[in-house]
Parts: sequence; structure tokens; C-alpha cells
Amino acid sequence: MPESKLKYGVSLYSFAKPYFLREMDVPQLIARSKELGFSGYTFVAAQMCKGYPYPTDEFLDAIHEASERNHMDQVCWEGYLDFGMRNDRDLTAEEIEEFTRNDIIYARKAGFHMMKTQHSISPEIFQKMAPFCEKMDVKLCIEMHWPHYPKVKEWQTYLRIMEKSDGWLGVCPDTSIFQKYPHQLEINQALDDGFDPDKLQIILQMMRDDCEKEEILKVCTCDVEENYVEEYCQMFYRPEAKVGELADLLKYSHMIHGKFYYLADDEHDPCIPYEDIMPLIKKCGYEGYIVSEYEGHHCSVKEDENLQLKRHCKLMKRLYR
Repeated sequence: MPESKLKYGVSLYSFAKPYFLREMDVPQLIARSKELGFSGYTFVAAQMCKGYPYPTDEFLDAIHEASERNHMDQVCWEGYLDFGMRNDRDLTAEEIEEFTRNDIIYARKAGFHMMKTQHSISPEIFQKMAPFCEKMDVKLCIEMHWPHYPKVKEWQTYLRIMEKSDGWLGVCPDTSIFQKYPHQLEINQALDDGFDPDKLQIILQMMRDDCEKEEILKVCTCDVEENYVEEYCQMFYRPEAKVGELADLLKYSHMIHGKFYYLADDEHDPCIPYEDIMPLIKKCGYEGYIVSEYEGHHCSVKEDENLQLKRHCKLMKRLYR
């Protein structure tokens, strides 16, 4: 097996806080990503693209020029299917196709050769996009995000479609599908909401000991504690996806989302098992991008996203060697 040539990118979504506070614009975020040691980036168009879904040439030119100036690969334009844009009905199949083609066109115009969409596109429409993707020279991938996992019936259909698409259609596995333990910011939030510290430590130890949820719930004595245990066990415990299943996904992976929420250092992520994920990626010979995606800002805006991203990149590189 030849040695893999893994590339390290960053999702600009990781910088949601400075972007929201208008401290940095997109070209500045691209420059910051380079400073942090990444060689490419993904771009959530619905969040950061002015005028989306119909951006101006001026804006598209600005991000393309910033990418060239900073020698940054434009890894992926991340589109969005807004099923709730109307209050009287969902999008029709024809509208989903139109918005997907629109995203592909603007992605290519901005300089991207990959576009990410959501599993809600439907297998039928996803398959129909292949000829248009080839025409535009833009690959189209669907993100497999928690709570989905490879054995979900719809995903089995998607994977069969990818197999027959000559590489134009693919998947973006998000490592959130393997999350197995609450991250520290989630734990801090529980304490702030009144979770008894001693009982919380008992519960976390029970999770590490792989106890049943029913046994864990017996420790709780109030609604706050019960609600957090339900959330922990749903999101951060006994994941349906197994790390070994990533090997089959990598055959169709256009990129990987390296999800994380908080790292106390660059040695270990207690939430997502990168010690197992990174060696598997290397063993399988995957040569695309793994994109660090920091989402700690969902629980706290006090953390330094730059430090968090540095730690995550260093952690992945060390575990990949």
C-alpha cells in the first residue's frame, strides 16, 4: 500500500465568532487559515457568501483572489438546501435541482471544483446531477453527519449511486458520526445549568465504564440532570457508526470533515476517537483533504478558535505519522 498524501484544510465555519462580530471578513479568514498552517479551506456559502444564493462577481472575485494570494486551495463550496424558505410548503424536486445547479455554477465561478450538499437532496436528484457536474468540472458530495451512519438504508442507496458516477458524486464523512463522549464545553454547560458536580462526575465515569442508560439515569434527581443524560446518551455515547466502516466510505470520499468541539491540548480528543481514525485513513491510502471543523462556539464563545484549530491540526498530524 503506497503511503497516503493527506492534506490538511479548515472550514471557515470554524471562525463563526469573529465573522459574526464583523472582526474579520472572508478574505481575512482565508489569510488567517494560511497563518495557522492549513493549505486549503471550505466555505459555507449560506453563512458567508454575500447575496447568496446569487452572489455578485465582485464577491466571488475577492475570495478567489484571496485564495491565490495566500496560496490556499479552494477545497469545497458548501451549499445549502433551504427547505424552509417558504412558510407554506417545502421545496419541490424541481426547485431542489435548480438550487443545486445554481450552487454548482457559482462554486465553479468562484474557483471551486467541489460542492457539498445535504442528504435531503434525495437519491433521485443526486444521481441526476452527475452529467451536470461533469460538464461544470465540479464534484458533488453529500455530508454524512451525526446522527447518520453508513448502514442507514438511504445511505446505502447513495453509496451505490456514488459507485457508478465515475467519481463525480461522493461523500464527505463527518467524524461526528464516531463521537462517543461529551466534550468539555458541553460538560461546562451542564454545570452552569445546575447539574450537581459530584453526580456529574459519577455519570461521566459510568459512561466511560459503558453502563446502560437506564442505570445512568438512576443517579439523576432532577429534570436538568435527566435532560443532560438523555442528550449525552443520544449524541455522545455508543455511536451507531464504527470507525472500521470509514474504510468503505473513503473509496467515495471527496473530503473528510474533521469535527471537534474542544481540545485541552494537542494530545487527545476525549469526544472523537482520532487515535483510531487517523491510522485508518493512512492505511487506506486516502489522499484528499481532512478539514478541521471547530464547533465549540455552539456552547461557548469564550474559547480561542485559533488555538483550538492549531491543537487539532497538530493532533491529526501526529496521529497520522
